[in-house]
Amino acid sequence: MSSKSDNDTMQADISALESKRLILQQIVDITKAMESMQDSLNAVLVLGVASKDMPEDALNLYSSLSDSLRNLPVNKIKVYFNNLELIIKSQLEKILHYSGLDYSSSDDIEFISLSSDEGGDNPLDLLDEFKRTAQTAVSLRVLLRKRGVATPGSPIPVSPAIIKQQLSHLEDQEQQQRSKVREKIQEMKADVETMLENPSYPDGMKQILQGVIANLEQDTKLLASGASLCRLSFVAESEEIINVEDVQPDIEVIEIGSVAEENQDRSFSDAASRWLNSPWDVSWNDVAGEKKH
Repeated sequence: MSSKSDNDTMQADISALESKRLILQQIVDITKAMESMQDSLNAVLVLGVASKDMPEDALNLYSSLSDSLRNLPVNKIKVYFNNLELIIKSQLEKILHYSGLDYSSSDDIEFISLSSDEGGDNPLDLLDEFKRTAQTAVSLRVLLRKRGVATPGSPIPVSPAIIKQQLSHLEDQEQQQRSKVREKIQEMKADVETMLENPSYPDGMKQILQGVIANLEQDTKLLASGASLCRLSFVAESEEIINVEDVQPDIEVIEIGSVAEENQDRSFSDAASRWLNSPWDVSWNDVAGEKKH
């Protein structure tokens, strides 16, 4: 790409793509929050039953425990569990409030995405932390059971019927959001395909865009299979959480190579390559600014 007008065209295409990417990222963040709330509330329900009645899925959480936790003496495990139980009880009302929001409402989406509690924490961060806390508490009860220590169900300050009602509400809302994710991915795929048809794009950039399309196609298949959104190509880069209940085989994310253009606009093409390979919380301006230094 040798002319300024061609670079301007690429810049306009990237700006349009970034706008849609930001919208999709927001929908994904909200949907992931719903997944976290469902995992959390299911864990709370498990905490409410006697250890002998814990479901098989809960027993599988044992594999998520580190060796250091597995080797703790029983009295230490009980202390840790009691501390986590207190945290869960103190935060459950807030989690139920978040789970009852209407996620078809832009006001509620803005509330959970942008607001902070009295401690300055974002609700999305609180939801992630509560999920880890609740699932760790379940894991510790599983550990006690494997040690031969029976534990009664924890007294939950909310009726299990209310929690199940919230879970049903979240399931309906999540399906609506997943449909939106699917639509936005198809829109982005169509945009990239249009970019590929531009004869002024260099071959190196077209290879990158073909890799983007391949990843978006894989993402569409993952959504159709009901996989967690953490497995999507543009989310996996920035996620380190491993769901031990996810037994689906690993799906390869195509690594999009850098551009090697033999002309004066190579720096621009390289920047575009880095941006397309970046986690989705990296803006074009972040990457474009790097090439100026």
